Amino acid sequence: MKNRKIKSITETFDIVLEGSPVTVKATSFETATTEARYRVSINGSPIYIFGWDPHKNRLAAIERSGAAMAIPPQVEQAVAIQIQNKMAA
Repeated sequence: MKNRKIKSITETFDIVLEGSPVTVKATSFETATTEARYRVSINGSPIYIFGWDPHKNRLAAIERSGAAMAIPPQVEQAVAIQIQNKMAA
């Protein structure tokens, strides 16, 4: 049996929130259970892991590194929408 491995893709994109530019770097990966996840850095921040959040019914930050601060909700949602549009399509 062959192991299926997805190609990791990295996208860098800019969004503007409340007049402030936000630079996002997102890299896709797949978990051992074949769930899509994204390593995300916001304005050079430590890494956040985005994945499907069934409670929010959308992509959201589901983990963060110990050095990463909480993401403001409007930033998290805007980043999730961009990941969905650019990478998950």
